[in-house]
Amino acid sequence: MHAKVRQDARLPRELVAMREAATGRGSEMWRRFGDVRGLGLTPHVLAMQIAHPVVGAGVVDHSDYQSDPYGRFNRTYRSITTVVYGGPVRAAAEAERLRTLHRRFRGTDEHGRKYHALDPKAYAWVHLTLVKAVADAHAMFGRPMTRTELDAYYADSIRIGRLLGVRVQDMPSTWPEFLVYYADMVDNTLENTRALREFLANLRHPAKPKALRRLPDERWRRMTGPTARITYLTTVATLPEALRKRCDLHLTSEEHAAVARFARRIRTTTGLIPAPARRAPAILVPRICALLPEPRG
Repeated sequence: MHAKVRQDARLPRELVAMREAATGRGSEMWRRFGDVRGLGLTPHVLAMQIAHPVVGAGVVDHSDYQSDPYGRFNRTYRSITTVVYGGPVRAAAEAERLRTLHRRFRGTDEHGRKYHALDPKAYAWVHLTLVKAVADAHAMFGRPMTRTELDAYYADSIRIGRLLGVRVQDMPSTWPEFLVYYADMVDNTLENTRALREFLANLRHPAKPKALRRLPDERWRRMTGPTARITYLTTVATLPEALRKRCDLHLTSEEHAAVARFARRIRTTTGLIPAPARRAPAILVPRICALLPEPRG
């Protein structure tokens, strides 16, 4: 812990102040980011990230998302909640850990193009897809943010991006500019990557956790079938139409209706839970995980 304190002391005061402004109690980031309804679009945001050719290639070559998807999710959730809710020392240490980890991720993608995980625009895309997904989750499973709330939330997101090492010039300045940027990325950058194809296939037929390896395969399929189906449908339904067409993904009207019913159930159920309780898990995770070994990746 002492090493982390010294590390935080070396962080520019401007970034420390920006991080505290973005995540202080009462900020839109504090109120919105950790809401459990955001978990409903977790597969969606990963799909959007790995549709970027640089991110997708890095995931295929350097991630254990296929062999250990549950461990991958746990480490990712631990990381992002630490940056937002873990306090300045842990947040700064986690941001530096992520940059250090990704410096070694480089290679050649399925089309022979060289990539590096810290490519500035790709690194920004990973952060900004998460920003968009949180806003979309509130609109889909709860109450859409007002324009004033979106402006404040996005300003907080830029501050967090700075802490993570995203360049200012790679983040649009305002929410309306961000929406233009996002649409342009969908139209001109995202691809039907190998990582995306494999990820969607895994959603339909999820792998057994290592702890359940002795469970018969047929029983596992019966247990997970309904959840896997709605997770896959929700992920595909929420992808931008242009990307769905590019990936030759199609849903029937009944499948779209199933996603709408699922969203209504989540909206009704979570609406009964007070907002502080909905974000309590995300706030508690960094404090609990501070007592555990650091994540591997």
